[in-house]
Amino acid sequence: MGSRSAAIAARFDARASDYERHAGLQRAVAERLAGLLPDLQQPRVLEVGCGTGLFSRHLLARYEEGTFLFSDLAPAMVAECRRNLGDPSSGVSYETALPDGPRTYATFDLIALSMSLHWFPDPHATLASLRRRIAPGGKIVYATLGPESFVEWRAVLAKQGLRSGLVALPELPGIVAEERLTPDTSTLGFLRRMKSVGGITPREAYRPLSAGALRRAMRAADARFGGKITWHIVYGVLDA
Repeated sequence: MGSRSAAIAARFDARASDYERHAGLQRAVAERLAGLLPDLQQPRVLEVGCGTGLFSRHLLARYEEGTFLFSDLAPAMVAECRRNLGDPSSGVSYETALPDGPRTYATFDLIALSMSLHWFPDPHATLASLRRRIAPGGKIVYATLGPESFVEWRAVLAKQGLRSGLVALPELPGIVAEERLTPDTSTLGFLRRMKSVGGITPREAYRPLSAGALRRAMRAADARFGGKITWHIVYGVLDA
């Protein structure tokens, strides 16, 4: 596991117990993504980045006769998912693993990712790897951050000549829907939201801003954009 992957896992582990209390945006995205689930009979389902089970609940409700593997990079998230779902059936298993290494099946009829794809170093490579695990007639469904996410914060940092720890977010294949959400009324609220769900894990080799520089950037974002920082969410469907 790379150093950034280890840092991501550690941050999500630290937030696992109270993650859902702060995850209203992620919950809403999971509900919308559930509307893209295909009709499948007794599918073998892998969820990559199950977190605490926000989307796992939709999968269990949709595919009552399915067999499921819920997987996440963070062990505490997997444990919390298991606790939240209880023991719904003997067809449910859990794993702490990277997306290209589930042990339970060689292929799946459905692979789902709800707000997890952007955490992987190369989302294109991740999708390509997962696509090789799809059985004929199967699909990948995903929701993730799009390339226009946090454009206001990026613009303020650039204008002030400050370092940005935000990773680049690429265009992705199979996009069928998108939305732009501004759930916070201040830049501080945006940063607190990111922290509360384990979401502040900067790119490799990033050196954090000083407290003074961060406060100046926050004031500038509030003044220029009214504290409205955009989350660009994209929804995708890919065939085998």
